[in-house]
Amino acid sequence: MHIYVGKLDWYEYATDECITIVFPAGFALKDPACAYWQWSTSFTGVSKENCIQNGSIIGVTSTTKEYGVRFESSYYSFQGYVTADFKSLSLTMTDPDGKHAPVELSLQYSDTMRIPSTSVFTGKLDWLTYSVNEMATLIIPGEVANDQPVILSRQWTVDHNGTPKGNDVLNTVMRAVGVDDKGNVKAEFGDGYYTFNFTILKSDGSMSLGMTKSDGYVDPSAPYRLTQTDFRDLGALIVRYGTGTDDGIFKVQDMLINYLGFSSNDVELLYFDVDPPSGPKECTLGQDPPTIANFKSKFTKLCTNAEVGDVSFLYVDARNTTYPDEDGSDARDDGDDGWILAGNDDGTSKEILPAVWLADTISKNLTKGVNLTIASSSSIGSSELDGRKAVPGILLTGCHETQFNIKALNGKDPWIVAVTSVIKDNARRQRGVPTYSALFNEAKNFIRAHLANKQLAENYKGPSPSEWDPVPGRQADNTSNQDPQLTFYQDFFDPSEERFLLPFQAPINEEADGQAVRFPRDEYPHEEL
Repeated sequence: MHIYVGKLDWYEYATDECITIVFPAGFALKDPACAYWQWSTSFTGVSKENCIQNGSIIGVTSTTKEYGVRFESSYYSFQGYVTADFKSLSLTMTDPDGKHAPVELSLQYSDTMRIPSTSVFTGKLDWLTYSVNEMATLIIPGEVANDQPVILSRQWTVDHNGTPKGNDVLNTVMRAVGVDDKGNVKAEFGDGYYTFNFTILKSDGSMSLGMTKSDGYVDPSAPYRLTQTDFRDLGALIVRYGTGTDDGIFKVQDMLINYLGFSSNDVELLYFDVDPPSGPKECTLGQDPPTIANFKSKFTKLCTNAEVGDVSFLYVDARNTTYPDEDGSDARDDGDDGWILAGNDDGTSKEILPAVWLADTISKNLTKGVNLTIASSSSIGSSELDGRKAVPGILLTGCHETQFNIKALNGKDPWIVAVTSVIKDNARRQRGVPTYSALFNEAKNFIRAHLANKQLAENYKGPSPSEWDPVPGRQADNTSNQDPQLTFYQDFFDPSEERFLLPFQAPINEEADGQAVRFPRDEYPHEEL
């Protein structure tokens, strides 16, 4: 990732203002790009109004001397060049009316991370007469941990030498990192003269920032409130019931927070940590139990609160089942499929969450342009993307709904281990976030390699002989083939273009429409499989 800071002059609205450009992943096509500055006087006449512009890279070129980049936000476009050593960024900023202005910036921080794990908080900072209502941009490139980088970009109203609007960028590391008894994350950093301490509040994810002079002086307006304003709003719900106590859900949580830019406040878990085979179960770590009522409430909120450009994620580690038909037949009808979740708070009763409820809730509550991805150890059928009507969303499941999941990799679900391992391996190899198609196939290859090396339990039978024609699981001997499924509507998004858990860059229609597509069944002609 890369951080550049410079000065912005934009007609009568911005004069010599600090501008910070953040590339959270890199300069690849469709990577996010974020710009932060304040207006001297905004278009509506507001003095020192913060401006946040988030977008993505839509064009790249490369020569031996420079790297060309073009990115667009919701209103402005930026086009320019990065020098071959990455130390300088020259941009032209353009509005829809064709007005434009040059912007020169210099590199303040860079690393080799190509996964967009960056968090950005913005607000206002006051310090005596030297900093009056000035924008503060605090950037955390990775996790909040001791000796990990933190960058604070701002400007003085007038510095101690009498110079107006001088940029001040502090690039250092965090120390004294900890979590208080309310779950708030705390850390501090400084330059030897000023010490900054921050608290990320568990309640709403905002940041309280303090600033202390070496003699102990604190401005009366402190602490300062900063809000998270990076390139996306995120939300995730992780649920486990009736499948054991392995660490699969925590692998998902770790992937989201440490590799995909989610904060701990973005991710909620429903599970029993005390989960005996029979008798009452318990939640002793402050989490809510995985009941039908809790799931319905929290999933509805996940869909309802999401806005255009947001990412919402659901992971369910539960057994799939079907309703018994009223006529006593074994036919699978709309409404038959479901996940088994807890019926009460101690898990001693079970209930079925119908897939049609899931589909109806998504259809009624999800805003156009939201990336809703559902991953699961076991599928509950095409009615997740309801066959009666097109439902927005992407399904990434460990097996077909006629099969059942087997935790065959040292007691873990091979599918979720594969997905999380691919994401982590991409980060290690500085490759960035894969597309949905790439992730789907790389995860299957991960499983095939472990199967070939006999690292999976014997009752895990791997892919069906023809993976587009899944062999059903066999309850009698507790064996099952496993054919992962990627399901979506063809006019909703392109899995070879869109990347896993990133905001949609080019939704084809922003509405689910057309035919429901299943990989591997519809991935390519069967004779080529």
